[in-house]
Amino acid sequence: MKNILLVLREPFLDRIPSLKSLLWFLANKGYKLTIITSESKNFTLMSFNHDKIRVLKVKQRRHMLELPTSVKIVLRSILYIAFNRIDFILGGDMIGNIISTKIAGLFNCKHVFFMLEYPQIPTNKHPQLNRLQRYENVAICKADCIITHDKWHKQFLVDNYKLPHDKIFLLPNASFTPEFTFKSDFLQERLKLSNKIIVLHSGGFGRWFKCKELADSAINWSDHVKLIFHMSHRLDGDLYFENIYTHHSDNVCFSLEPVLTHELDMLVASADIGIALYSVDELEYRATLIGLAAGKIGNYLKCGVPVIATRLQSLSYIEEYGCGILVDDEKDIINAIECIMSNRALYSQNAYQCYRTLWHPEKYLNSILTFFS
Repeated sequence: MKNILLVLREPFLDRIPSLKSLLWFLANKGYKLTIITSESKNFTLMSFNHDKIRVLKVKQRRHMLELPTSVKIVLRSILYIAFNRIDFILGGDMIGNIISTKIAGLFNCKHVFFMLEYPQIPTNKHPQLNRLQRYENVAICKADCIITHDKWHKQFLVDNYKLPHDKIFLLPNASFTPEFTFKSDFLQERLKLSNKIIVLHSGGFGRWFKCKELADSAINWSDHVKLIFHMSHRLDGDLYFENIYTHHSDNVCFSLEPVLTHELDMLVASADIGIALYSVDELEYRATLIGLAAGKIGNYLKCGVPVIATRLQSLSYIEEYGCGILVDDEKDIINAIECIMSNRALYSQNAYQCYRTLWHPEKYLNSILTFFS
């Protein structure tokens, strides 16, 4: 039996569908997995249990005289490896990968770089890299293999880091749970809604996802159409969120309580349309090349929910498969809603087909297994 250590600085595993899929797959193949991470009141660490997966947590730093959280994770990881044989160390986020590459060198184990987000490279907006960004780039080059989401992410790595193609494995940001094909009224019951068209924005919330522009556009929607923001984690003290929450129109509702993995599919399936907007101004290439990293899109498609998304080249598959509509501006959303609802059954059928063809993790995981074998 081979042993894998996952180092995850922020305990937001439930917000990374593809990493959950990878862990579930490897555990079912008999691998023993240990997760070292921190505690946080804002994140549910892991909403599934498996007898092959163990979680070790350190307390987050609370005052200046206390060791920094990242240092605690380093020490806990070293202590664990000192008394337990580890074959692979998997970095789950930026800090996790920086720690993992150092520990892999110390203990002669293989470092698997799980690329949650695009690393920072010099751009006109960010010409200089900070210390952590430089360390992350070093970790990418030293990693024994990299798991990323799609062909756009892979080409980015090949072009910017001169990495060999066979070092990079693909895994779309999709959950391990099966397709959800049942009728659900989860949001209708949670929010006491009836006879409304529900347009769902699920997951991350912030200016990167143009949430304010989306909420503002809903002012002009018909009364029978409701925009629902579902939160994947608590946003206490987030001024951007609080401003929108305080000043939203009657056409906007909020689902504030995070849900477990199996409940999320029921929640998403209760929507008529899923929406995913991305700000190129804020995200730059992280938006234009987002592709199959857009976890909310994968979740919509898995549940047969048609998609409205920002018109980006890496999201062109949405219109190619006929499972949604791409928009250039928020004012175009209202027409996209009407178009989808006029033939929603066909859009829904195409959503499942797109998920099975492009997104389903099964077709990628066996390839990744060859590295761990």
